[in-house]
Amino acid sequence: MTPVDFTSFFPMSRACHRLHYFPIVASVSWFSTLTILLLRWLSLGRPRYPGQINPRVPFISDMAAHQFKPVFITGCTLTSVCFVGTVAAVHHVRYSPRFYGLVDDAWWRKAVGLVALVSGLGAVACLLLLSIFDILGEQTTHWLLLLGSFGGLGLSAHTTEIVWWDQTWKSSPFAGLRKWCVVNNVLVACVTGVGVSFLVLLYTDNYGRAGIMEWTITYLGSIWPATFTGYVRFRDDDGTVLRPEADAERLPLLTET
Repeated sequence: MTPVDFTSFFPMSRACHRLHYFPIVASVSWFSTLTILLLRWLSLGRPRYPGQINPRVPFISDMAAHQFKPVFITGCTLTSVCFVGTVAAVHHVRYSPRFYGLVDDAWWRKAVGLVALVSGLGAVACLLLLSIFDILGEQTTHWLLLLGSFGGLGLSAHTTEIVWWDQTWKSSPFAGLRKWCVVNNVLVACVTGVGVSFLVLLYTDNYGRAGIMEWTITYLGSIWPATFTGYVRFRDDDGTVLRPEADAERLPLLTET
C-alpha cells in the first residue's frame, strides 16, 4: 500500500515548514470556541435553557443552540478544516523523505494509518453537521452526530497511536519525537477514560456529572491536536527545529540521493 505523497500538492520547501500551523490553529480555535460559550453563559448569570436536562452546567449543545450559534458554527468549521490538515500532515510526514522517511512500514501499519485518516474525516464531517443540527430542532440527529464525532475522533486517535507506537515505546532515532508521542498517548488515555465515564453517567441518567465530564473531554480534546505540532515540525540532529532557509540548503543533497 503506497502512502499518498502530499508534497505534490504544494511547494517543497516553505509550505512543509508550515504544517505545524494546522494543529496549533485547530487547538486554539476549539479552545476559544468552548471558552467563549462558557464565559457568555457565566456573564448571563448561568441561565437554565429550555429542555436542559443537566441541573449544573448545560451541555455544550444547549449553550450552542441558545447563544452565540454563529460563534459555534465558525469555531467548528475552522477546527474541522485545520484538523483535516493535521491528520493529513501527521501521516504524510511519517513517509516523506524530507521528514522521517519510514517508507518500509509493514502493510498493516499503512492500513491502520488509512483507517486513522478516514475516521478523522468522518469525525470532522459529523462535527460540521453537529454545529448545524442543534439539539432544539433535530435532537435525534444531533445525538447521532455527537456519537459519530466522538467515535470517529476516538478511532482516529487510537489508530494514530498504533501507527506511531514504534516511535513511542522505545527510544526514537528522531530527536525530540518520542516525548511528543508520549504526551499525545497520555492525553488520549485521559480523554478515553473521561469519555467512558461520560457515557456511563449519561446512560444512567446522572446528567449533572455527565455535563462536567463532557466539558472535561472537550477541553482535553482541544489540547490534543497541539501535541501533533512536535510530529510535523522539522528538526535537526540535535532536536532543534530547522529554519526554512537552512532546509533549502539541504534540498539539493536530498534530491541527489
